[in-house]
Amino acid sequence: MPIDLKKALGATALATAILAGSGSAMAADLRVNIAADPSMIDPITYSELIAGQVISNMYESFTAIDADGQVIPALAESWEPLEGNLGFRFKLREGVKFHSGREFTAEDVKFSFEELLRPGNKAGLNAPYLDVVVGADAMKDGSADTLSGVTVVDDYTVEVAFTRPDVLFPIYPIYLFDSGIVEEAGPEWYNKVSAGTGAFKFENWSRGQKVELAAHADYWGGAPAIDGVEFVVIPSPETAMAMFETGDLDVMVVDGPSMRRVLGNPELKERAITAARAQVRYLAMNSDLYEPFKDKRVREAVCRSLDQDAMIAGLYSGAAKPLYGQVTEGVAGYNPDLPKIEYDPEKAKALLAEAGYPNGEGLPPVKLSTTEPNKNQHLYFASQLQEVLNMPVDVELVERGTHLKSINSGQTPFFAWGWSAGYPDGLYFLSQLWYSDSPYNRGWKNAAFDALIDKASMTADNKERYAIYHEAEGMLMDDWGTCPLPVSTLMATVRDGVSGVAIQPFGLVPFADVTIAE
Repeated sequence: MPIDLKKALGATALATAILAGSGSAMAADLRVNIAADPSMIDPITYSELIAGQVISNMYESFTAIDADGQVIPALAESWEPLEGNLGFRFKLREGVKFHSGREFTAEDVKFSFEELLRPGNKAGLNAPYLDVVVGADAMKDGSADTLSGVTVVDDYTVEVAFTRPDVLFPIYPIYLFDSGIVEEAGPEWYNKVSAGTGAFKFENWSRGQKVELAAHADYWGGAPAIDGVEFVVIPSPETAMAMFETGDLDVMVVDGPSMRRVLGNPELKERAITAARAQVRYLAMNSDLYEPFKDKRVREAVCRSLDQDAMIAGLYSGAAKPLYGQVTEGVAGYNPDLPKIEYDPEKAKALLAEAGYPNGEGLPPVKLSTTEPNKNQHLYFASQLQEVLNMPVDVELVERGTHLKSINSGQTPFFAWGWSAGYPDGLYFLSQLWYSDSPYNRGWKNAAFDALIDKASMTADNKERYAIYHEAEGMLMDDWGTCPLPVSTLMATVRDGVSGVAIQPFGLVPFADVTIAE
């Protein structure tokens, strides 16, 4: 459901407590699969989905997303806009303890922001949210050591001043952390301890095997009823399925290839929990690295060579929906009226010929890069492009960490990937993936599109802002800046005796409420 910003950004937000699970249960570790080693486990360099599954259980922001996918207060109890919408005054939750035992205060907010902007820290997804803060540029270029736009009013009140309005700022997932941690544990503290306020704290990382978290007894929402969480690294969906069936996993995140088996097994299907995934899937075509992609007709030909209906049936066992834009259904700002992208091989061939590449003649070879878990999808893409367009494309398998670095730095010419929403608003997809100055831009840039995104970030009225999203999204799709791909259903299975596990469009809800019965 859309967020009512006039209420959410008003002088008072509804206070919410996250209560820990209780009842007849014994403490134990919850065992959950992840498909690969996290690329990082700290809130500064955080920049990928698997890491986010772990980090979200340790770190919190001003707000959180509940089991229904709605924004709720977390470390901020309320907030109000400053004059001219040029910032916010946040009233912080009192009595919150870090994993170190120190109390969370406004000084920690200022410290967290500064560390995200400090040169050399290689900050990830959270840092761009701070670009609008007064003094951010001076922090980033090293000419200032403190962030002038953040004012500590008192221990539980902080003001954040902006250079321009940014109406969504309170809902951004900017993880806040302990200002005393560097002095206590050194500059690489994140490999030794955690510095968050979440329901679980870092205990151990056995590379390639598992990440272990322990319950935070002083959690402000109440101590978890379980001892901790083990995120077990299981790259193979088949292995994850086998471990779940033998009782070696308590929760199994179901990957695409396993959905058919789960949906076809009545016992597994009964244990499954699902949600419409707030994740866009897209095919990125970087024209800076592959000359033919500069021609709009080539990009359209590629998109019309792919059959989303066939993909949904063959790759996702029907547990997916087609996508024709870059905002997913269920996320605020979704446009249900975008035209369907028809699978049309004849038109695709004609477009390629018009662009000067009849029957693929003259197209240079190109690698379609991916990771092992996405191999089958990419083999389908390559097969279709070879069959329809005679395009010389080969699938290249790359180690996950290397692949992420390459696509995030704009060094991969052709790839398909997903992008999960960090907050429940369509601006996340449009600004993160396609805004020219985004560090995660996927190869299409347009100044008019950028201007619309800037305008949207200053528009508090929901209806007006969503209309801007629709215009920008239409501009992207009219230019065939990307090929949208089917959005799979988010699915997990939960073993008997485990309760309180919840899933929403943005993923599994942090496990503060989970119990495990004897």
